[in-house]
Amino acid sequence: MSSLQMYKVRQIFTPRGLPDPGAAVQAALACSALDQKLQPGMTVGLTVGSRGIRNIVTILRKTADYVKSLGCRPVLIAAMGSHGGGSPEGQRELLGSLGITEENTGAALLCSTDCFVAGQAFYGDVYLNSCVLKCDALIVVNRVKPHTSFHGEHESGLLKMLAVGLGGPQGAASLHRCRPDQLSRAVAEGGQCVLKAAPVVLGLAILEDAYEQTAKVAAISPEDFVSAEKTLLEEARSYLPRLPVDDLDILIVDEIGKNISGTGMDTNVIGRLRIQGAPEPASPWIRRIAVLDLTPETKGNAYGIGLADFTTERLAAKFERNSVYTNALTSTFIQRAMLPMVLPDDRAVLRACQKSLGLASLHEARIIRIKNTLHLSEILVSENVFKDISRLPSIRLLRQPSLMQFSREGCLLPF
Repeated sequence: MSSLQMYKVRQIFTPRGLPDPGAAVQAALACSALDQKLQPGMTVGLTVGSRGIRNIVTILRKTADYVKSLGCRPVLIAAMGSHGGGSPEGQRELLGSLGITEENTGAALLCSTDCFVAGQAFYGDVYLNSCVLKCDALIVVNRVKPHTSFHGEHESGLLKMLAVGLGGPQGAASLHRCRPDQLSRAVAEGGQCVLKAAPVVLGLAILEDAYEQTAKVAAISPEDFVSAEKTLLEEARSYLPRLPVDDLDILIVDEIGKNISGTGMDTNVIGRLRIQGAPEPASPWIRRIAVLDLTPETKGNAYGIGLADFTTERLAAKFERNSVYTNALTSTFIQRAMLPMVLPDDRAVLRACQKSLGLASLHEARIIRIKNTLHLSEILVSENVFKDISRLPSIRLLRQPSLMQFSREGCLLPF
């Protein structure tokens, strides 16, 4: 194993990052007719979720400043379903870890899991956070992107923020009772139900490129949420970063976490869903996935570790059951919370991968190592993978092959 050489390469994705995201927010708001919908003295709620959205603090602060310029009082409403351990304290702590605080945004933060039934959808009760009752108007802020558990015309975005985020643990649990193939419809119907019950005046949709940079900020009128999200979702889907090959023996993932993806690692990247009753994606086909550690930001929430085949004792020691189990029970995707085989260290994990594949040596294996599924521009690949991708115009060799090295504790050395 110590003689296994890996090539460090860069994948070239199309950069679409805005030069000044804050200015883009101001421009979007200036063209939104929001000044015609708000009256001085109003309390205006801005939804904030648990995802690690690039420039979210800037986006929230610029939005809060614009609301203040109209003589209104902005407040942030924690809208994260069951995340944050399903408690106000957990919500506040999670948002703080993302830099979302009153000091950074200029708006008070309201955290609550107290919800009421706002209407009915085909799947059952639709819930709404009671903090909305303290607001005269509501601006829905969220990133639009492909979801990691289901696909359809509506996935992650403004409608999901309404149907699940503002629904708290009860709303998230209610929606997730429907079958996986009904989730897109549930998001659309539940979101529209909340639109009728809440004083929504605007949506601020955020798109990110393959480098996790803010690519677009769009102000959407409530009546256009359904149609606009369909178009934005397709645009966001085209920006997704991917692995350079679809056929692998081993994928080594250095870290997973809620700040990386709602499932710890993006299912669109790894080609696994692990949802009972839902078919697995046809590609990419990865025989073994090894996850080595958690991000500090996820604070022990290892939801998604069940997508892996092997992990380490250091990750297992950080496994925070309450957060993971709350997440899994609410989503109903319990397989994603199950610990895979736990080995003492990274070296033992790779040996287990090799043995389980029936390989005489890891030199035979097609291997890629990534930091996480959010950052795929710089990766390590085995020689047989490099031969397949070396002539692609999107691949640049950054370093001649070097030996895979371990610390004294058996941990892979950083990139």
